[in-house]
Amino acid sequence: MKHSETRKLFFTEYLYKLVLRNDLSNIFRTELQGKEKLSHVRKELDRLTESYRNNLPLYKKAWRADVVLSESDYFDAITVYNTLKITSDYKIRIDPYSQITLFSNNKILLLDLANKLRTSHTEFWEPKDEHIILLTSKTKIKIVDTPPTLELKVYFNSKKVNTEFASWVNANRDKCKMGNVAFNSIHKHGYLSGLYMFIRDEKVLNLVMLIVGNSIRSVEKLVYVPNIDK
Repeated sequence: MKHSETRKLFFTEYLYKLVLRNDLSNIFRTELQGKEKLSHVRKELDRLTESYRNNLPLYKKAWRADVVLSESDYFDAITVYNTLKITSDYKIRIDPYSQITLFSNNKILLLDLANKLRTSHTEFWEPKDEHIILLTSKTKIKIVDTPPTLELKVYFNSKKVNTEFASWVNANRDKCKMGNVAFNSIHKHGYLSGLYMFIRDEKVLNLVMLIVGNSIRSVEKLVYVPNIDK
């Protein structure tokens, strides 16, 4: 299993993340489940179990074709289902290429699940123990490798920004920084959806909030933590 470091909370809430590959990933999509928890997953697994007990090939529906499944994916899907049905401390995301991503604050739950899986295509994310209190503080934190000159990272939402804000950014290069794509977008059209800028400190942020506050989605504080292992 590949291990990676959590440097900011996932969805501003979760410390841990488990990623796995499984060809039955789509049956876990949230929008497919009924009123009962994981009902669509249970229905599909019951169908496959019937085939397995009768020594029939395992198939999944994919567009207009039937795709053969491996027993490994079948049993791993059961393992994931059995784990999730007894907890609510998680968020699930189904990504392209048959990838399931589980977010949780229950480290033992995710590691126990990972150890039961047959697949070797897994990845586990966790923070260093000494960073947990920092990451879970009231301020949204992102740990960085070098001391930041501009300590706040501001993300914009889909609301249009007054194009004159580009002139303010250009005149205050000592207080903020914005990439060329973002700057040209706001200068020409006033759109910054999904883009971001860096701001020097809280004082400057308060000024920016007065100018374009309703266009800001979230703010992260960049925190440098020296790596004592180096």
